[in-house]
Amino acid sequence: MDTFTESQRFRQWWIWIVMVAALLITTVPLVTTDAGKEPFAWGGPVITLLVMLLLYVWRLDTRIDDQGIHYQVFPVFTWRTIPWAHITSASIATYGFVGYGIRLGFDGWVYNIAGNKGVRITKKGNTIITIGTQRPDELEAFLASHQSLITT
Repeated sequence: MDTFTESQRFRQWWIWIVMVAALLITTVPLVTTDAGKEPFAWGGPVITLLVMLLLYVWRLDTRIDDQGIHYQVFPVFTWRTIPWAHITSASIATYGFVGYGIRLGFDGWVYNIAGNKGVRITKKGNTIITIGTQRPDELEAFLASHQSLITT
């Protein structure tokens, strides 16, 4: 069986503009005044750099194969698997909210890096998980050609 894989990262230009601006706003006053001599004055720039590092390494990986739908959010958690036997439906959905990362919404857990499209997985017991995708057309075609794996 073939496999669908996708790896997404935070590479939106505007996120990095905001982060660099935050770094400048927290650093320039420390460099241009005597405030930088205070022991805790560099807390803001250090926290900003740590957030930038987290966003740089953050990755959403998705793999769909004959075992099920696998996903991980690095460095938050390792691979998780939803076996086909636990899935009642999987389809591409467009969601109307904006936000990136991991969150619990009205329709269950959402894992998203960019955009507003993802695979919405309904598990037995009506638990819903949405995993964002930047390749919705390819993923939709893959799911359509493997509908026989979903047991209802």
